[in-house]
Amino acid sequence: MTLLREPLLHFAIVGAILFGGYSWLNNKNVEATAVDPVRIGEGDVRWLKQTWSSQWLRQPTADELKGLVNDLLNERLMAREAEAMGLAQDDTVIRRRLAQKLKFLVEDTARLAEPSEAQLQQYFAANATHFATPGKLSFKQVYFNPKHRTDAAADAKSVLAELNAGEVEPAGGDRLLLGDSFDDTGELALAGMFGAGFAQEVFALEPGRWHGPVKSGYGFHLVFVSERTSNAQKAFETVRDAVLAEWRGAKQTELSRDYLVELRKKYGVEVDEGVKAVLGSEPAPNVATK
Repeated sequence: MTLLREPLLHFAIVGAILFGGYSWLNNKNVEATAVDPVRIGEGDVRWLKQTWSSQWLRQPTADELKGLVNDLLNERLMAREAEAMGLAQDDTVIRRRLAQKLKFLVEDTARLAEPSEAQLQQYFAANATHFATPGKLSFKQVYFNPKHRTDAAADAKSVLAELNAGEVEPAGGDRLLLGDSFDDTGELALAGMFGAGFAQEVFALEPGRWHGPVKSGYGFHLVFVSERTSNAQKAFETVRDAVLAEWRGAKQTELSRDYLVELRKKYGVEVDEGVKAVLGSEPAPNVATK
């Protein structure tokens, strides 16, 4: 009990209380001043007015504008607090939205760059087929349905042999709802009906005789191309706008790819062995493996 009456002990206790209280108040003050305030600027107000007028075709009243500003302020306050609480972590919707916004920013950078006339003409020369009038062909076909036959491909080859032996009209095919004859059909339209592989193979066939069997998504076909027109090249001056649009799209793709490469270098990427096995290969260069 004598120890409790020591003035030195009393001084130490009071000093500890004062020091603790000062530290607590000082830390609170530092925390309060270290946080950037949520700001609403004149640009935000202009954006709110424009958004409102675009939707309602009139300017907002003073009360409506006040409500819009309050809503924006509340939204930013809650977003700031949610971010501080870590609510955005592992949220698929937020992650995709942020990635989308960054993608838009990167693509907007490409719009700032305008090509010279020489660059456009060089791009046109390297990709002239993109701007040509597509070729077309007229053909007829005989269809062999694998669902109704034991060996549809063999049946098609048998009929092809008969046609090559001098038969004028093919016989023995199955009915196809798309029809048997096609006139002035482009490769893209043909791909939409039968598949890209079928269209590419048919457009490469020599006109004037039967070929096959050619496989499509429906089965097997014998094909007789009666007429084919090649792609017709266009002058640069007639397709300049289309060339410019495609150049911009290619530039956006290039910038996005280069930007992602730089991000991979900046942050690094780790892929577990199990994930690597699923992918079958490295997803991209400069990828570390756990």
